Amino acid sequence: MSDSGGYKWRYERGEGRFKHRWKHDYPGFEPSPRGAVGKCPRHVTDEIAERILNEDAIPSFESEDSPWPDRFHALYQGVVYEAVPTQPGISYHAYPWRGDLPGRPALMRSTLRQLREYADHNDERAALESWLKQYGGRNR
Repeated sequence: MSDSGGYKWRYERGEGRFKHRWKHDYPGFEPSPRGAVGKCPRHVTDEIAERILNEDAIPSFESEDSPWPDRFHALYQGVVYEAVPTQPGISYHAYPWRGDLPGRPALMRSTLRQLREYADHNDERAALESWLKQYGGRNR
């Protein structure tokens, strides 16, 4: 899915950062004072995350002039993940995406189309549609 322009993006959890990981082996959300915090399954290692980022993720550019993606979206086991820069142009950090939170933009139509194509190709369409129904907001 990804066309990273020849780059090899690094996945970076961040030093001592456990905010988006928990003890469960499924994705979910925990409440916090600033809103729900996405939690990745415990089996998702940095290596798995980096492979998804480089091989399967869909880049999004806020500006045509941007030399690297502003964010990525990917599907893993039927769940939509979003990756944002930690070191712009070098590394990204990802977490389960949720579109039903206040102020969250909807996924771009082209991104949603590509996620559905990926889901169809990998037999994850039912899981994706279930995630979108529960957390997709305007992307249902």
